Amino acid sequence: MTVLSLREWTVVERNAPQSGGRILIADDDADFRSVLVRRARRMGLEVVEAGDGPEARALLEGQAYDALVVDLYMPGATGLEVVEHAQRLDPNVQAIILTASASVETAVEALRAGVYDYMTKPFESMAAFELALTRALEHRHLIEENARLFAQIQQMAVTDPLTGLFNRHKLNESLEMEVERARRYARPLSLIMLDLDDMKEINDSFGHPVGDEALRRVAHAIRSQVRRTDLPTRYGGDEFMIVLPEVECEEAKAIALRIGNEIEKGSFDGVHLSSSAGVAEWKPEFATVEEFVSAVDQSLYLDKGRKNAV
Repeated sequence: MTVLSLREWTVVERNAPQSGGRILIADDDADFRSVLVRRARRMGLEVVEAGDGPEARALLEGQAYDALVVDLYMPGATGLEVVEHAQRLDPNVQAIILTASASVETAVEALRAGVYDYMTKPFESMAAFELALTRALEHRHLIEENARLFAQIQQMAVTDPLTGLFNRHKLNESLEMEVERARRYARPLSLIMLDLDDMKEINDSFGHPVGDEALRRVAHAIRSQVRRTDLPTRYGGDEFMIVLPEVECEEAKAIALRIGNEIEKGSFDGVHLSSSAGVAEWKPEFATVEEFVSAVDQSLYLDKGRKNAV
């Protein structure tokens, strides 16, 4: 049961949700339900109402809700059954259970079911209802924000901060899996290793900020030519590696050529960009992933040698 202190009562309006939200209010007492609906709408919320359990469950199928306010005992389905149905659709949905016949057993059952709050009718005040609903919506927002931050941290852990491409840690992790898949199912897998030409000269002549911009231009050129299923990575310094599942060597060479052309188009402010590239396809003769990487590294070395000989 929500207990409202005097201080909490005075700040309910200030803490009310500013960005709105959608809630479902389900209660078979039409008059009481109308009071709750008016109060919630005054809080700036979008409200959908239901008069019994089956109607509430049907409404859950049509759209998403941030929170539920449901009577514990309704015709056709209990409030807890409605909440359980909602949680199957969205585990983060928050729920407030209302009842006119409270007991310790029903309160414990509701809290074990993942209900955010449990309120006894009639309320001490409508401010208590507003506070409980505000807190439920804030809890929903906190869960979503924490999930977003966790995903962001995970992404940062595998992303090169300068180019936005995947980093070497992600490359090592993914390449092991892709090689195992290619070995087990005899599927094609290719690598492109790409090196930006004259990177030292760019840094010496124009400065490291310009060199950083050159690397970002290369990353953009790579992204423009690869598929969602490919893995473009910054291998280190001015070297890049691209993992190409389901791609044979000749196709990988064509992709490398297109990337090289895009890199040259990315020249800027007197900085001419060009690159060298090596390509290798996975072969059963490779004993390890390191041998595969060594093969594409050797291909890059040969390409750079050809350019220097011209």
